[in-house]
Amino acid sequence: MDIVLAVLDKVVALGAFVMMPVVLFIMGMIFKMKASDALRAGITVGIGFKGISLAAGLIGTTMNPLVEKLQQLWGLKLDAVDLGVPVVSTMAFSDGRFVLMMFAGVILINIIMLVLNITKTLNVDIWNFWHYLFIGTLGTLISGNMVVGLIAGVLYSAINLLLADRNQEIICEVCGEQFRGLSFCTMAFPVLVPIGRGIDWVIDHIPGVRKINFNLKSIPSKVSFLAEPIMIGFLIGGGLALLARYDWDQCLNVGMTMAAAMFLLPRMISILMEGLSPIATATREFMAAKFPNREFRIGIDFALLVGDPDMITLGLLFVPISLIMAVLLPGNRVLPLIGLTNLSYMMMAPVITSKRNMFRALIIGLIMVALVFFMATSLTPLITPAVIDAGLAEAGGNYSLFNTGEHVGFLILQVLKAIF
Repeated sequence: MDIVLAVLDKVVALGAFVMMPVVLFIMGMIFKMKASDALRAGITVGIGFKGISLAAGLIGTTMNPLVEKLQQLWGLKLDAVDLGVPVVSTMAFSDGRFVLMMFAGVILINIIMLVLNITKTLNVDIWNFWHYLFIGTLGTLISGNMVVGLIAGVLYSAINLLLADRNQEIICEVCGEQFRGLSFCTMAFPVLVPIGRGIDWVIDHIPGVRKINFNLKSIPSKVSFLAEPIMIGFLIGGGLALLARYDWDQCLNVGMTMAAAMFLLPRMISILMEGLSPIATATREFMAAKFPNREFRIGIDFALLVGDPDMITLGLLFVPISLIMAVLLPGNRVLPLIGLTNLSYMMMAPVITSKRNMFRALIIGLIMVALVFFMATSLTPLITPAVIDAGLAEAGGNYSLFNTGEHVGFLILQVLKAIF
C-alpha cells in the first residue's frame, strides 16, 4: 500500500503537463492506436498543456502584484484570504489513502455509468479529480466519517458527468466544431452552463433589455482593429495598470504582457487539440465497435476553452468589478486574490450561454461571481481548519477559495450539514 501511495503522490506531483500525456498514451494503446501515433499524440497534448500553463502564467505573474496594489489603494479589508487553487488542491491531495479511494470510486462510477448508458463521457481529466477530493475532504469534516466524504466526492463526479453530456451542442455552436466529441467536466462548469442559459432566458423576457446586443465582432470596421485579441489585451492590461497607479513604463509592460497572453493562448489550444484529435477519434471508433449505436466523448479539462478572446476580455474586465463586489456584497468575508488571475475561467459559461452577446455575458457574469463570493464565504469555516491541519496555512487566520466554484459540491455539503 505504501508503495502504491508513493507512486500516486509522484504521479499527482507531475501535474497535467506530464500526467495527461501518460494517460492519453495508455488510452491510445488500449484503443488500438499505433504506439508511435499514441506517443506522438500524448506528447503533443503535453506540449499544449505546458504552453497554456506558460501563457496563463504570464497573466498570473503580472496580475498578482497589480491586484495587491489595487487592494491597498482601495483599502479593502476582509477577513478571509483567498488561497487559490495551488494551495487548496495540495490540501485535497494531502491524505494519500483518501486520494486512492476517491480515484477508484470516481473511475468505477464512470465505468458503471458508461456500461449502463447513463453517460456518454469517459473522464480522463485525472488532475481535476482534486475537486472531488476537495468536496470529499470537507464532507468528511462535516460528518466525521471518511466514507460519507468519499460518497460526497463520487456523487459530485457522477452529477458532473450527467450535466456535461448535455452541454456539447451549445459549446460547439459558440466555440466551434473542433470541440465535438469532448466533454468538459471540470468543477462548476457543467452546471454553470444551464444556470447561464436560465439567466439568458430571463433576459429574453425583459422588454427593451432583450434587444441589447453587443458583440466584439460588430464593432464598426474603422475601429474594428481595437477588438483584435492583442489590442484588447494591451488596452485592458494597460488600463488596469493605470488604475493601480503604475508608472508609464510599467503600464506598457503590463499591456504588452496581456497582449502576448491573448496572442499565445489560442495557439497553444490549437496545439493541444492537434494531439487530442487522433486519440478522440480512436476512442470513438473503438467504443463504437464494442457498443454499436452509442456515442462516446472524452472528458477533458475546460482549460481548452480559455484561449477564447471574449472570455479573456471579460475576465480582465472583471478584475476591478470583482474587487468592488467584494466590498459591496452584504455578508461577504472573502478578499479575492489568486482567483482574480483566473477570472477568464469564470467567464466561459457567460460567454457561451449568451452566445457572445457581451452585454448579456456581463450580467450573467455578475450573478455568477456573486454566487462564488457567497459560497466562498460559506465554506470559509470548513476550508480554514482543513488547510491549517494540512500545514498549508498559519493558525489564527481565515482562509477560503475564490474560483469558478463548486456549485454541485456545495449543495451536497449543505445536505450533509443538514443531516450531521
